[in-house]
Amino acid sequence: PGTRRRRSPRSGPGRAVAPLAAAPPARAGDEPLLRGIFEIGKRSCDVVLSARRLRWSPILPESPTGGTGQEEIIEMKDVFSVKLKRRRFAGQQKGGTLLGITIFKCLNKEENKLTDCAIHLNNLSEDHCQSWFRHLKEILNGFQNRPKSLKVFVNPSSHKREATNIYYEKVAPLFKLADIKTDVTVTEYEGHALSVLKECELQAFDGVVCVGGDGSVSEVAHGLLLRAQIDAGKDTEYVSKPVRAPVPLGVIPAGENERYCYIVSHLVLVPLACFTVLATKGRS
Repeated sequence: PGTRRRRSPRSGPGRAVAPLAAAPPARAGDEPLLRGIFEIGKRSCDVVLSARRLRWSPILPESPTGGTGQEEIIEMKDVFSVKLKRRRFAGQQKGGTLLGITIFKCLNKEENKLTDCAIHLNNLSEDHCQSWFRHLKEILNGFQNRPKSLKVFVNPSSHKREATNIYYEKVAPLFKLADIKTDVTVTEYEGHALSVLKECELQAFDGVVCVGGDGSVSEVAHGLLLRAQIDAGKDTEYVSKPVRAPVPLGVIPAGENERYCYIVSHLVLVPLACFTVLATKGRS
């Protein structure tokens, strides 16, 4: 008697009860789309694909201690191609025994350097691999700002007349691997690229690539800007507010003095720059 009992803050009338906090939603693009087993680096791995990334971890421990092995992750934005991997006989162009899927990605080799890297997902099941291949292709096709078609200018006189070999041996295979269509003009005289740019249907391309030195880059950049002013009905003799070029310019340096190339290459859209940097650094 005389003792006052304290009322529970949850049971008192008129006092609101805080609801349980809901679990935070999964980050957009992280929801699993596919899960399966592949052999990666001679180890069976549990592989999970989402719209944002591909991750895998070994199923069997590396040692008797029972460790599950470290999970590895690839960001899909770094992947530029995916192909079905097949074993073919010499001279065989199509078909062959399916071995799995190969994923090609941009790899940060060191500061300011990119190279390409291949990851092999081995599985002999045709249905399994076809399903994964379709999903991977759909994700890559969803990156709308990636180039699908490029106009390429190659100056054969650049880099001690090695620019043509640089393009066809280093650059063209990467464009083909990434399923990028190209229309190539090997310039024959000074002003050739400029005359082509004045007449060609630029709307058919997602970008223009120049393989050459500073002079070549200057000519192509001039051609793109001049074409933009002409299409906009501007006076090309004096333009106080120039119209932007309709497509981005990608630069693959192949000259003795590449200062201008270095500056321009930092202004290129990321997806296009990825491929140009891959090819350019690959020859160093």
